[in-house]
Amino acid sequence: MRSIYQHINLSTSSSTFQSKILRSFSEGERFNVSTFHRFFRLALMFILITFLSSCIEYREELWLENDNSGKLTFEIGLPAHTSIEDDEISELSIIALCDTVEGLNVTGHSTYMIEDITWIHVDLEFDDILLLNEIENEWFGEIYITEDDDGNRLLKRYITMSDTINISNNKFGNMLKHAMLGQYSWIYTMHFPDELYETNAPIARTDTLTNTAVWEYNLASLINDQKIIMGRYRYRQGLKDYLQNLFKR
Repeated sequence: MRSIYQHINLSTSSSTFQSKILRSFSEGERFNVSTFHRFFRLALMFILITFLSSCIEYREELWLENDNSGKLTFEIGLPAHTSIEDDEISELSIIALCDTVEGLNVTGHSTYMIEDITWIHVDLEFDDILLLNEIENEWFGEIYITEDDDGNRLLKRYITMSDTINISNNKFGNMLKHAMLGQYSWIYTMHFPDELYETNAPIARTDTLTNTAVWEYNLASLINDQKIIMGRYRYRQGLKDYLQNLFKR
């Protein structure tokens, strides 16, 4: 699957582009530099609006079991007039991508529309959450699980869009980035299998009674930056683990 984003370089220091505009003025006409820079920035804003018509929204809910198996529901929202092609992202292409990994099973899927946004909905079961690392997309990120001597587990997910869109990191580039991408939400909800005792999710969006945490980012915050989803939880041996250890003896 090709990347759902085009590589975009928004730099305000392009002397080549500026010189071409300067030459378009008739000889002898006085040129106001500040006026030119305002014009140039407006031109960049127009370019950004045009190229980022393929931006998407994402929301996910994941239930993790003690043996690292579980289920996942995710939805991808495509705004109206998106420039994304069907072979890049569609209901069928996403299903095909998931079906290529042994241990992943698509249990349901649909496409529906709310207002001007087309939502692709997918239900997925996995034998091991680490199998999600084998799916090449931007929204699952990279997932790691470690365990300490007491059996407590640490889950980390690294989410970033650094490899898909290149936006100049100067003040104006950041302004454009947040102005145009800040409206797109990426929401991750995770249900941990046992007592969740530490997380970097906001306190207001952490429920220790149900061991659930929610992380929400806008797309602008993911560009050229890495977000970490983190949760530490107790690991209590279930019946399946007990029987497996019993027969190993």
